Amino acid sequence: PILSCGGSSSGSAASVSHGSSLFSIGTDTGGSIRLPASYTSIVGFKPTYGSISRYGVISYASSLDTVGILAPSVECADLVWQHVRTEEERQ
Repeated sequence: PILSCGGSSSGSAASVSHGSSLFSIGTDTGGSIRLPASYTSIVGFKPTYGSISRYGVISYASSLDTVGILAPSVECADLVWQHVRTEEERQ
């Protein structure tokens, strides 16, 4: 059968789930990180809006677009989070 990871970050989720990537960065407007993560049994982390820089993101709905993390575990997502969060979040 043909299966889909669903959402615009589904390629990232498939790559992490398969083990081809240690983690991936995606964007979430209406579930595009959280749903593919759920469908592939990985962690999808959507932080507070603006916690990760949106520089370079092509806006779909700028007040909702959030950059987030797809990772195989909570520990891995936290490690990535410690490195990509904005300076204001680190204080």
